[in-house]
Amino acid sequence: MRASVVVGDSDVQRSVNAWLAANPAGRRAVVVEGAFSVLEVPVDVPQTRLGAGCVCCLGQVPLRVGVTRMVRSVRPDSVLLVLSHGEHLARVRALLTDGSLGVRFDLD
Repeated sequence: MRASVVVGDSDVQRSVNAWLAANPAGRRAVVVEGAFSVLEVPVDVPQTRLGAGCVCCLGQVPLRVGVTRMVRSVRPDSVLLVLSHGEHLARVRALLTDGSLGVRFDLD
């Protein structure tokens, strides 16, 4: 399964829109960490929200549960993970690719 990771900045919506445009076909899903006020995604793109906090430290269980539920219910071809900060980006990328979340992602 393909995945992309976007680190939130002042214009995270632009990054989400670019990902949506680059992945127009197939089943898509968005997993959002943190307290982004409003991210607009099409109604046919499921969105899972996680609580604020580092997904590789404090939020590993919510990430695992959110990703597992989303994968089982949606069976997406492509997933976008939106993070509020990139402090531990290398560790998050390792979690996504090592299979410990129950699915192994190929990162873009």
